[in-house]
Amino acid sequence: MKKVILFLLSSTTFLGSAQETLNGAMIHDNVERIHKIYVPDSYTKEKPAPLLLLIHGYSEPAGWILEYTKFQPLAEKYGFIIACPEGKINRAKVPAWDFSKTNKNGEITDVDYINSFIDKVISDYSVDEKRIYITGFSQGGYMSFIVGCLLNNRIAAIAPVSGAMPNSNVFKCAPEHSTPALVINGDNDNAVPYNGNRFGKSVDQSLKFWVDYNACDKTPVITAVTDKNPNDEQTIEKHEFLNGSNHSKIVHYKIIGGTHLWPGREGNTSFEATPAIWEFLSQFKLK
Repeated sequence: MKKVILFLLSSTTFLGSAQETLNGAMIHDNVERIHKIYVPDSYTKEKPAPLLLLIHGYSEPAGWILEYTKFQPLAEKYGFIIACPEGKINRAKVPAWDFSKTNKNGEITDVDYINSFIDKVISDYSVDEKRIYITGFSQGGYMSFIVGCLLNNRIAAIAPVSGAMPNSNVFKCAPEHSTPALVINGDNDNAVPYNGNRFGKSVDQSLKFWVDYNACDKTPVITAVTDKNPNDEQTIEKHEFLNGSNHSKIVHYKIIGGTHLWPGREGNTSFEATPAIWEFLSQFKLK
């Protein structure tokens, strides 16, 4: 594990109370990596808090996904910490995640960074290490799958949104424990196609890996989700692959007509991803 240095830069408050979003940075592989951490008002050192890793998409600063997913009210209600690491600035001068670059140990560099980032959050806060979860959008959805595989000994459950299992020669998924997953995709997503592309597997292939690994029922229970906005030309199916090992399950929300957008954001209101994600993830913990 590399030596990591954290610099706390500033903090801002939300909702007129003591809740804090802390802006920080750490050095990893001689590169400064910035992040945001949201600490609920109820947090105390005496009570270890669950940790939600919230991973941004391509070109988004870490603060954006924290803003548009609106996990903060849930963090206040249920007492979990939200940690948003940020990808490195790439040649296009935007934050991005790299699924293919490896370090001298053969580790995907950005996964090693997130591993070190988890270490630092745990050193700075009282974290329930059996209840560390990851979710993210787009590239962050890919990273949710990847981290769920490669840091599986630390992650209790995953919830990728508009992501896929990557097609990458350096990525080998070998989980160590039954890993529940909530997978959300729109079937009209041009950026992360439902049927896959050269960067990522199809949604069906991604689901099959986790269904098989967790020994879930191969035939899902499919139910229609109440459409909160009938005028947006979207409908939602919930596919549940149940009876997995150690009470695991795989759940897929298929947004029929859904595009490349976090469900519930900016008028995309047929389905609210944020509360569904926390309700799912919070059921599980590492054994």
